[in-house]
Amino acid sequence: MWENMRKEEAKFETRFISNLGTQEKNNDYFGYVQLDNYAIWAVADGFDEEEGADVAARIAVEAAVEYFMLTPGFNTKILKEITEYAHSKVVEKQEENERFSLMHTSLLIVISNYHSILWANVGNTRLYHLRDGFIFFQTKDDSISQLLVNDEALDIRDIKQHRQRNDLTQAVGDYIKVKPNISKNPVILQEGDILLMTTMGAWENLDESEIETELSKIDNRQQWLKSLENKIMATSRKEVENYTLVSVVAEQLASPEKIKKNKKPLIIKIIIISAVLLIILLSMSLWSMKKRSNIEKTALGYQKQAEESIVKKDFNNSLDELNLAIGEYDKLHIKSRGIIGFFKGAKGKNRDTDGKINEIKLRIEQTEKLQKAFQDINDGNQLYNSGDYEQASRKYQSAKFTLEQNTYKRDELNTDDILTILNSRIDATPKLMEAKSLEKNGDEAMARSDFATAKSKYDDAINIYLTNGKADYVINLERKMEGISEQQQTAYNGALLTENRADMLSASNPDSSRETYYEARRMYQLLGDKVKTGEVDNKIQEINARQLADLQTANNLIQEGLSLLNSGNPVMAIANFNKAKLIYNKLGDSGNSRSTDEYIKQAHTFVKIEDHTKQLEQQSKEELAVKQQEIDKKNAAIAEEMRKAEERNQKIILAGDLKNKGDELAFAERYIESIDKYEEAKKLYTELDLKGETEYLEYKIKRNEGYLYELQGDQAYKAKKWIDAEQKYKMSADSFDKAGDISEEVKSRVEKKLAKATRKVNKRWWQFWK
Repeated sequence: MWENMRKEEAKFETRFISNLGTQEKNNDYFGYVQLDNYAIWAVADGFDEEEGADVAARIAVEAAVEYFMLTPGFNTKILKEITEYAHSKVVEKQEENERFSLMHTSLLIVISNYHSILWANVGNTRLYHLRDGFIFFQTKDDSISQLLVNDEALDIRDIKQHRQRNDLTQAVGDYIKVKPNISKNPVILQEGDILLMTTMGAWENLDESEIETELSKIDNRQQWLKSLENKIMATSRKEVENYTLVSVVAEQLASPEKIKKNKKPLIIKIIIISAVLLIILLSMSLWSMKKRSNIEKTALGYQKQAEESIVKKDFNNSLDELNLAIGEYDKLHIKSRGIIGFFKGAKGKNRDTDGKINEIKLRIEQTEKLQKAFQDINDGNQLYNSGDYEQASRKYQSAKFTLEQNTYKRDELNTDDILTILNSRIDATPKLMEAKSLEKNGDEAMARSDFATAKSKYDDAINIYLTNGKADYVINLERKMEGISEQQQTAYNGALLTENRADMLSASNPDSSRETYYEARRMYQLLGDKVKTGEVDNKIQEINARQLADLQTANNLIQEGLSLLNSGNPVMAIANFNKAKLIYNKLGDSGNSRSTDEYIKQAHTFVKIEDHTKQLEQQSKEELAVKQQEIDKKNAAIAEEMRKAEERNQKIILAGDLKNKGDELAFAERYIESIDKYEEAKKLYTELDLKGETEYLEYKIKRNEGYLYELQGDQAYKAKKWIDAEQKYKMSADSFDKAGDISEEVKSRVEKKLAKATRKVNKRWWQFWK
């Protein structure tokens, strides 16, 4: 009984204006009905360009009112059904009459329970909800211009001027099902609220501010609508579309009423919800399967590119592609747990994914090994080409071990062919190291002008290089061989000059001549000229023989002089002594020369004694006896001196032999034995007090010690005993400094060797490694 009183409890005042505008026919249509408990207002705007536009508008409004009167109510479901019913009636008319097949219309519906309202619209008819004189709310259009406003590409105030304001996205009468815009919740009214329903001919010619302004000026609602109509007709547009203005004023409201809900059986809802959930799960499963399939395709693509990169030996790119594949497979891990994870099969799928990732990680490990192996090969090739065969062999061995163990892409990488090349180079390395050592020995022999040895070493090295395909090294050695011939000729000329200089000194200075011959002999030996070496040996023997003959002649003259002196012929003795002295001076034997001076003095003494004896013949026999005793003493002293002179001569001869033997041993580079001979001769000369000979032998000893220490230093250096080599070179340099008369060439050579050994000693272990 209470519900039947709702209309009487409330007061809603409805007024409207609908005119042609500047058109020939009015295609707008308005209708409403207020029932006991509910009311409906409907306004339609048929499309002017289409035949039957007025028919479509009328059918839509009448159908809406008809359906509402048959099934009155207040909920969104009824609004949707009303809109769909109106749409179906228009479509039905389109099918009945071909003339009206293209007719369409916009539609706005408002329903109320006299306390609240619900609205629905299709097209571009609008509802303005005014409260306290201001527009509280307005509906949106189904137009292109409204879409631009929604996307913030157009200001809402400019929509009425936009050329696409009448290009609708949907309308009643479309060939497809319409989707009306329906208010989600009831709008509770307040007393004095105004609902202004308009078609496009009205709102496109009115600003919202004009609606509010005119309302504030006029209390009478009918006059308010008339003033709005005047504004419409006063527009600057050349043409004015049909316009309709509907004013519904809520002067008094009924008490609140709950919206009746459409109750459905619970089982239907459960079925619908279950079906929806099932569809969602199936969709998610299909989406997940498609996603996994795409990810797997992407990962397989990365793996394929990685394999292609390996064949091209682009290992860095291959590793990048494999890591990208792992990244893709990581996306396949299902993080869901519990019941969701169970339904998704998370455990099994994650296990399969981990297996694929582990397989790729194994590929990465194999690729990294291959990358290192080929890098070792490249490094080995550089070392091999630069002549560092030992380090090259180590690199090749490392690469060989890796490639022999590898099975991944073995055929594609031509692993067997590469191993064959590696084995050949590994086998060739010791031989090439030997060739390099031979070349180095040849260089050292060249440095000391030992051309025969250098040539032999170079020949052996060339044979090895040719066997192992190092043609560029052979060319270099052949150039060195050509240089040997030039240097040999230069050295040979030098040897001839040295021999000529010795020839010139042979007569005037035998000792210097012999030393020069020894130098020439050494040079011929280095050149391998045995004939010239033999000729120089003969010349040395001739000098030695001539000196020995001269020395023997001088010694014989001394013996004859002593005999003459003993026989009382001091004058002849003096003559012999002078001849012997000349020979000793020629031989440079200052010791024997000084001894001869003593003999000459003694002989002169005998001459004086003989003269004095003749003067004293007249003296008494006693005095003569005394004198005779003195003479006997003198004679005994002379005899003793002669004995000593003989012994001295023997020692001189022995010392000379030892000195000559020492010279021969020195030339043969048997320096230790040579020094021993010089020491023995020096001892004899020291006993004879021959300082000149002693000093000369001291010079030879120091010189040979220098050569000996140099040789020992060379041996230590070859054995890489750098400290011993440095010490020996220092001792050599010291010995040459003490000897004094040593050529600058020899000193410079030893100093260079000392500096080289010192650098080796001062190097740190990492510098040797480097």
